[in-house]
Amino acid sequence: MAQPVKFQLWRLIKSLEKAEKRNFKLFAKRAGANRDSKFIQLFDVLDRQAAPDDKLTMQRMGIGKGQLSNLKRHLYQQLLTSLRLIYIDKEIDIELREQIDFTRILYGKGHYLDALRTLERAKAKAVEHRQDLLHLEILEFQKLIEARHITLSRQIENKMDLLLNESAERSYSVLNTSELFSLNIQIHGRYIEYGHSRTPEEKAATREFWNSIQSKRVGLTVATETFHQKVNRFQAAMWYHYIQLDIDSALESAITVYNLFDISRPEVYKDPDLYLRSLYYVAMLAYLTNDLFLQERYLKRLQHFMTNENIQLNENSRHIGEVYVNLSWFNHCFLQRDHAAAYQHARTLVAAYQEGGFRPNDHRWGLLLYKTAAACFLNGHYDEALDYLNDIINMRGGILRKDLLINTRLLHAICNFELRNYSLVDYHLLSLGRLLRGSTEAAEMHRLAVAALRRLLKLPASEHWQVYQKLRQDLQRLAASPYESKALTYLNLQDWLQLHLAD
Repeated sequence: MAQPVKFQLWRLIKSLEKAEKRNFKLFAKRAGANRDSKFIQLFDVLDRQAAPDDKLTMQRMGIGKGQLSNLKRHLYQQLLTSLRLIYIDKEIDIELREQIDFTRILYGKGHYLDALRTLERAKAKAVEHRQDLLHLEILEFQKLIEARHITLSRQIENKMDLLLNESAERSYSVLNTSELFSLNIQIHGRYIEYGHSRTPEEKAATREFWNSIQSKRVGLTVATETFHQKVNRFQAAMWYHYIQLDIDSALESAITVYNLFDISRPEVYKDPDLYLRSLYYVAMLAYLTNDLFLQERYLKRLQHFMTNENIQLNENSRHIGEVYVNLSWFNHCFLQRDHAAAYQHARTLVAAYQEGGFRPNDHRWGLLLYKTAAACFLNGHYDEALDYLNDIINMRGGILRKDLLINTRLLHAICNFELRNYSLVDYHLLSLGRLLRGSTEAAEMHRLAVAALRRLLKLPASEHWQVYQKLRQDLQRLAASPYESKALTYLNLQDWLQLHLAD
């Protein structure tokens, strides 16, 4: 469960590595602080706390609530300043912003030419590293200085025209990048809000929506599209095809995004989060198309990237990468039908989470918990699966998608059935039925499974075989539907039925 906003200082301290803590202490000393300084004492107290506790902090430091609030604010600012000094040599955008800040100071001192020289050096770096927004900000600052002061412009032929043309071109490009990014967000947002298009009417409505945002968002063309413009264009297309359940076309768009990184290798190091996402999308869509070879190839690329010692990933990138690798590894095991390997991985993952070595956010942990429960279920460990399913059900509302909640509750009912907790199954089927009736995410396979469970509760064990056989035939019939096929991929009822039909 996420900690409240008031504990953001404690969260920041707990996220620091040893080198970052040591750097903070050195930074504080250089700033004139000593070990007796109150904000240093506060840092040490919070660093030792396993959980944030303001009352205990005030007691140990002998201070009141108002003083603690002021100290926390000061310490938070000092920590961020010390971190900025560390990352200024690692993050080009931080370095460029510092150069822009230096330029403003020079300009304020009246050193116009020195300010322009600093901007020129910063602009060269912005162009080299494709920092389009900062490049535009630098150009606008240059225009401001040129407009207000007599500079060296007269010594360079057509300097003002060149500057204005460069500014216009960069503005045009930045606007196009922003519009394509908006296109990507908007079509992704439609999936979050409405899910997949399942009926001809829904498909037509999504197609109309897609065409409308294309005309609104992508009315600009440039001579050469930038890397991020191409990525956003193809990722938006991927989401559109995915919503329309054209998984093959979505996979093709996802592979194109990866190929863009393959062509522009420096972008991998500049935006590792986007690169990780491009790998995961291909692996996920390959899983949905039952392409084991392709899924395995991109899983290996994910794993190699995460273990490559030549690539320096920040904490956020590591967390994202770990989630993607774990989800893809589960999918790989399920695709291979290696349920034992999936179960072993589930135990390792849960142990890492309990020890604090792996801490994804609640939504991603919910996804991984479901995969973990599914692995337990397929290996016959129904009690263990119920523990993880209960953790998902008890998560606060609004975190997880409805389809995941439906799968969770249905799997919960099946596990209880296998454990012969028949009264619990009957009770949970009532709430599950209400959930299915009120959700647009429910598939026909969910309704068939619920109906089969109700029949199994009423019939003697000698007649269960016919129910299992009928359900398997119905699911085989549904598998031709893209939406039902996806639902069956994420909730593997076929292997569960096979256990009973093989008896």
